[in-house]
Amino acid sequence: MNDQTQSRLIQWAALFLFIQSVILTLAPAVRERSWEVDYRLAHWIGYFGWGLFTIFAHRATVRYLPERDPYILPAASLLSGWGVLTIWRLDEAFGVRQTIWLGVSVLVFVLALRFVPNFLFLRRYKYLILSGGLLITALTLIFGTNPLGVGPQLWLGCCGVYFQPSEALKVLLVIYLSAYLADRASIRLLSFPLLVPTLALTGLALLLLIVQRDLGTASIFISIFTIMIFIATGRRRILLSAVGLLVLALLFGYYLIDIIHIRIVGWLNPWDDPTGNSYQIVQSLLAVANGGTIGRGLGIGSPLLVPVAISDFIYAAIAEETGLIGTLGLIAIIWVIVARGLIASLRAATGSNAISPRAS
Repeated sequence: MNDQTQSRLIQWAALFLFIQSVILTLAPAVRERSWEVDYRLAHWIGYFGWGLFTIFAHRATVRYLPERDPYILPAASLLSGWGVLTIWRLDEAFGVRQTIWLGVSVLVFVLALRFVPNFLFLRRYKYLILSGGLLITALTLIFGTNPLGVGPQLWLGCCGVYFQPSEALKVLLVIYLSAYLADRASIRLLSFPLLVPTLALTGLALLLLIVQRDLGTASIFISIFTIMIFIATGRRRILLSAVGLLVLALLFGYYLIDIIHIRIVGWLNPWDDPTGNSYQIVQSLLAVANGGTIGRGLGIGSPLLVPVAISDFIYAAIAEETGLIGTLGLIAIIWVIVARGLIASLRAATGSNAISPRAS
């Protein structure tokens, strides 16, 4: 039953993306109201690449994960395919990179299913894994770069291939906290000596991110740490303490760090400086407003008026061309992944039914 459900949902995702690809191809003719135009064809590489990778992932899950949730892979595939086509529409060079990275991620996923029957080694080597992530992130202080040539140098790489270590560090922090807290499930977790290693490593990660001025990721780290400790302890004062810490950090940064001050002012009232520091925010707001309810149409809008639309502001690009309906659909897909993930975690073995970390 799982196989049929997953297969059918992937087919619907493929149909949705196929229609989107056709619309992108015909968009120049619609814009110019003439058939004598240069049609967009490059994004079909992204579509067929996505299809190949999705089939590969689907067959691997059928073979190695018979008890899987049949909704997660189709939702993730649809989300990734939508993103790939959007990036192809905005910048073909980055579309090629995104397609390649999608293929790499699917390959790693399949290899993990094939050769790693369980992930107990993550629990055994939690300190080594997180320390390695911290070390790689620290390398950006020396060898950091930015693929766009401007802005914070948070990436590592060369020859057109880049990756952002802080993104992987988010996952590694979740793995570390999960393993650390699971090993101490029957112990009084709020005992300060027990939390020292966790506080030290998380604090070191935050220090790195603050030095890098990657403030958004630093806030996410504080949120992850708070949520994980709260889930493990059920103590509400953990949440209150975290909120207080975030407020203090915000006030500290507002008065003492220029970039935080600029971002807070731009967030509170971007219209005070619409052609300067708030230009990107203002353009994104205008793009979302132009999208209205049904959008201006795929390939018809002007999403490139938003600086760096292929990155953090890709939502504005999607909102302009698909409108409120498209963005609600986008959020719904993300919610399906979150909801089904939570359901899977609630059904996972716990306590005496869980696999021992020393099991072979």
